[in-house]
Amino acid sequence: MEKFIWTEKYSVGITLIDEQHQHFFEITNEIFDLIDGKSPEREALFAYLEELGDYALYHLGTEEKFFDEFKYEGAPEHRIAHNAFRETVGKYIDEARKNNADIAKLSENTASFASGWLKNHILAMDKQYAPFFREHGLR
Repeated sequence: MEKFIWTEKYSVGITLIDEQHQHFFEITNEIFDLIDGKSPEREALFAYLEELGDYALYHLGTEEKFFDEFKYEGAPEHRIAHNAFRETVGKYIDEARKNNADIAKLSENTASFASGWLKNHILAMDKQYAPFFREHGLR
């Protein structure tokens, strides 16, 4: 599996958001490291899943706060995407709690999902709000 490498193409040009996106991928890369050539432990995966879920609440909440504050027209569609991410991470957390969970496969699926979703979400959706946020003073 390929780890995420941050490049300028993922930048939305807003320091706070870019830093939060980079941290999201650090968490995902930690999950990639967890499965790099070995069988991961349930506790380690669960800890990263909880961190991913908690950070999703924090970061997505940051974006949504700006949606509300600036009256962003694309907010409803964007919130749907955010909620889908939250829901999927919640399902991964629930799966990790099961005694019979295949932790190696779950780790792989989680890392692949989070990395792919975030890359696509940043490029397809977050780039759309960036000019609007900058017009409202975010840099």
